[in-house]
Amino acid sequence: MVQTYGRPLRTRSEVAAFLTWMEDRGIAPQTRLGVLSTFRRVNPEQGAFTGHRIRIPSRSVFDDILTRAEVSKILEHLKINEDWYYPIFFLWLSTGLRNSEIIGLTWDCIDWEQSECKITKSLKRREDSNVLRQWGETKNKKHRIVPLTTGVLKMLQEHQVLMQAMNLYQPYGLLFLTKRTRSNLYDALLERVWKRTLKSCGIKYRKLYSQRHTFLSHTLASGNSPADVAAIAGHRLDELLKTYAKPTGALKLVEWS
Repeated sequence: MVQTYGRPLRTRSEVAAFLTWMEDRGIAPQTRLGVLSTFRRVNPEQGAFTGHRIRIPSRSVFDDILTRAEVSKILEHLKINEDWYYPIFFLWLSTGLRNSEIIGLTWDCIDWEQSECKITKSLKRREDSNVLRQWGETKNKKHRIVPLTTGVLKMLQEHQVLMQAMNLYQPYGLLFLTKRTRSNLYDALLERVWKRTLKSCGIKYRKLYSQRHTFLSHTLASGNSPADVAAIAGHRLDELLKTYAKPTGALKLVEWS
């Protein structure tokens, strides 16, 4: 980001201009604060990085979680208006995979007989490009198994038939490709599809990652063992409960007889 900015950061005013530049580009306040904190950490003697205030807007714990009705509305809209990208968002909301994991899913990861998806690798963004990606390990460097519902398997079968008909299917190839260039997906493209879908559905904007939050929070709220949910999420149990055990708006109260 500093290289893209291309200007010196020697004085407090120059740093302030850089922070304004990030804000104008739509960089989130948390990210701007993280960049500034990194500056202070790597160069603690430089006074130009101190004295700047970045206001972090307050957020409700409900902000990241989509309701069941919102998910249904989103998927219905995608199926009709964004049919090329509908399968990835359907799978995303049904498994809670990380961005790089779902972008890097290959057909050999799908176990049709066991109704499972094997997460063994990811397709991570190259630091010098927003589009180009390179293969890597999962975030915690561990493999895991994510169960697939009957509805997800049916969708994947239909998607596979379509890819075969278009000569885009390869047994070890990517499940999902870009519509125009037939290359790997990337966050900026998915963000555009996601943003215009939420706008068309009249749903308040959430980040792409909210699909992971939504799946894991609703799965926990459905009464599943937190240990089981942590296993399919690729998290430690304490980390899962701290990060994803959020209100879903579907609380079931105890009723005494």
